[in-house]
Amino acid sequence: MKRYGIMGGTFNPIHLAHLYIAYEAKEQLDLDTIIFMPAGNPPHKKNKSIIDSSFRLEMVNLAIEGYKDFMVSNYEIEKQGLSFTYETLKTLKRDDVELYFIAGGDSLMDIEKWRNPDQILEDCNFVVFNRGKFSIEELEKQKIKLEEKYNANIILLNVANIDISSSMIRERLEEGKRVDFFLPNKVLKYIVDNRLYEGDLND
Repeated sequence: MKRYGIMGGTFNPIHLAHLYIAYEAKEQLDLDTIIFMPAGNPPHKKNKSIIDSSFRLEMVNLAIEGYKDFMVSNYEIEKQGLSFTYETLKTLKRDDVELYFIAGGDSLMDIEKWRNPDQILEDCNFVVFNRGKFSIEELEKQKIKLEEKYNANIILLNVANIDISSSMIRERLEEGKRVDFFLPNKVLKYIVDNRLYEGDLND
């Protein structure tokens, strides 16, 4: 049976912490493939400014070059309407595939606010990395609660807390500050060449 990790997100833009977490999930859980799934029209971010999906998809393609067993899917981008996790998992689910959905601690705490959380937790192993917003005790408590309620399998990933976010990168770009510490070189070049975010990147 194949073991696929699903790394969803707007990737606006993708950064080095995304790649690190995906790599650690693959290594720690012995996954065959990590599938990066850029969101098309995410319901929880519909009021926020997100650059066109074609740019975000290409940045992910550039970021994962050279990483064995990393791939990207355009399913949620090509799909019509809002992108819901339960629909994505249902599409990927097969008898010969075991799914591992990789998400942050905030997703674990809020998952019961998502559409059809019972279906999500039935169709995948829910893999959680901690961004430092919640304590280990809080995550463990939520893990136990959800596992008992939904008969779920929730895995807390052991990763370093790398405090990089796409919103922080966008803010620095708008302010003309350097961001080459946080992005793959090819992604940064793509942003500059396509003038995707405001700011003078040469400062």
